[in-house]
Amino acid sequence: MKIFGNNTPYDKYERPEKGIAVGLGNFDGVHKGHAALVRTLVAEAKKRGLDSLVYTFEKHPMNVFGGGGTVKLIMTNETKAEIMAGLGVDGIFFEGFDREYAAMDCETFARDIVAGKLNASLCVVGSNYSFGRGGAGGPKELRELGVRYGFEVAEIEPVKIGDRLVSSTLLRELISDGKVDEYPIYAGRPYVIPGRVQHGREVGRSIGFRTANIIPRRGFAIPPDGVYATVTEVKGTRYRGVTNIGRNPTFGNNRRSVETHLFEASGDFYGSFIEVTFVKRLRGEIKFDSAELLSAQIAKDKLAAEEALSGIEL
Repeated sequence: MKIFGNNTPYDKYERPEKGIAVGLGNFDGVHKGHAALVRTLVAEAKKRGLDSLVYTFEKHPMNVFGGGGTVKLIMTNETKAEIMAGLGVDGIFFEGFDREYAAMDCETFARDIVAGKLNASLCVVGSNYSFGRGGAGGPKELRELGVRYGFEVAEIEPVKIGDRLVSSTLLRELISDGKVDEYPIYAGRPYVIPGRVQHGREVGRSIGFRTANIIPRRGFAIPPDGVYATVTEVKGTRYRGVTNIGRNPTFGNNRRSVETHLFEASGDFYGSFIEVTFVKRLRGEIKFDSAELLSAQIAKDKLAAEEALSGIEL
């Protein structure tokens, strides 16, 4: 799969003369609703003898302006591209988003971007898709403009699981509530936080549980304080473990941290890139009266985590 964009490190997009099938949207978290849209895109592209392209944004639009508050990230662009490749897409375009782009009206977007820049013969969108200045346009308006500028529009209905509508907002709510075990039901995969290992206060080492202190990727959604069963990949190896998010109140620490105790791990991971996959929340954060009581609880947490992770292959 090719990865395009306006600037390096992305490839330069060359307008295909025969046209292209394009999936439009932010695809935040690439949940099961997005996956349904992309599968339709790939299938329809093959029917028409066209390549398929996902057209999305390099940055979340709300994080460019911030007027309504920033949106926490739940996936890197690298991971988004990997998932799209797994779904069979031929290419993904990460569009830059700035004030000039945001000011574009609906017709200019359809004429200059969809028909002009991309040369789309088919656009596949969700029923809640919006475009143009202030989100003025939706599937209906895009379909009308398609008649004028020579492209078709296929509209995909939302995906519901049980009585819940699958959405990026729902995924963020699950993370915020610590319901990481429910996240895969709607996303199709567990929640992962990327980061880098740094030197910490080495509190875990002092009570017999060596931990990796993690600096999460800036802007990522962090689950609430507590203890989680996790699987962590570092230096190409995956480890089962326990991750603590919080301020270590037993030791009077005021700075929030993410620390992972990796089962059966050895060696120095300082400075290494790390990915922590959250499987289950075990408990909330507790302040203990002594380091000994904390150590005893961590031993119990480890047993609970081993049980929660017992069916996971590394």
